[in-house]
Amino acid sequence: MEQVASQIGIKGIREGLLITVPDRGSFADLLALLRAELAQKRAFLQGSQVALQVGYRKLNKTDLQALQALFEQNQLELWAVLAEEPAVREAARELVLATRLSGSQTDLNGNFLLQSVEQETAVSADIPSQGGLILKETLRSGRSIYHEGHVVIIGDVNPGAEIVASGDVIVWGRLRGLVHAGALGDETAVICALELTPTQLRIADQIAISPDEKRGKAIPEQAAIRNGQIVAEMWQR
Repeated sequence: MEQVASQIGIKGIREGLLITVPDRGSFADLLALLRAELAQKRAFLQGSQVALQVGYRKLNKTDLQALQALFEQNQLELWAVLAEEPAVREAARELVLATRLSGSQTDLNGNFLLQSVEQETAVSADIPSQGGLILKETLRSGRSIYHEGHVVIIGDVNPGAEIVASGDVIVWGRLRGLVHAGALGDETAVICALELTPTQLRIADQIAISPDEKRGKAIPEQAAIRNGQIVAEMWQR
C-alpha cells in the first residue's frame, strides 16, 4: 500500500468535520487508509457530519456509495463531496450530496465566484490554522463541535451543547455544557473558562461532574488532571 496515511486530514468546521484525502493512489488503498483512520478515532469522531475533500481524485457513483457505507459503519454521515473533477461532483449530486460548503468561494460547478483579491485574502485569513479551531459564537443546546486539535470559543457554551477536542478547550465565556478535552488520550490537556459550571467535564479518560450546590461569584478556572483526577483551579491568564 502506498504510504499516504499522513495526508489524511481531519479538522472541525462549522458543519461538522472536513476530511481531506490524497488524490493519488488506488481506490482500494484509499478505503483501507480511511478504514484504519476512522477505526482509530471512532470514539472521537462518531456522530458527526462529514464533508469529504477529494481534490482531483476520480470517483464514480459506486465509489461514493462505498465511501458512504464506510462512514455509516463508523456512525458518521457523509453529506458533502468537494471535488475538482466535474464528473465526481455530478456523481455526488446524483446521490443527493452537497458539492460545496456554505460560504464557499465556488458555485455548485466549482467555478470561482466573482470577488476581489482583498476579499479572497480576508476569507482565507478566517480559516483556522492546522491544529486549532476558533469560533466566535455562543454554542446553544444541540450544537456539537468535534475537532482534532485545540478549540477556542469566544462566547458561552450553553447546557445541551458539546465540545470534543483532542487538545485543550478554552471558553472565553460561561461553560455550562459538556466538554471533552484530550479526547484521544492526552492527559495534559486542560479546559479553561471565565465561568466553569459544566454539565460534565472529561479529560482523556477521566470524568468530572459539577457539584449541585450554588457557587459564589464566578472566577476564571482551569480544569486539569492532578494525581489521576480532574480538579478545578484558578485560571492564571
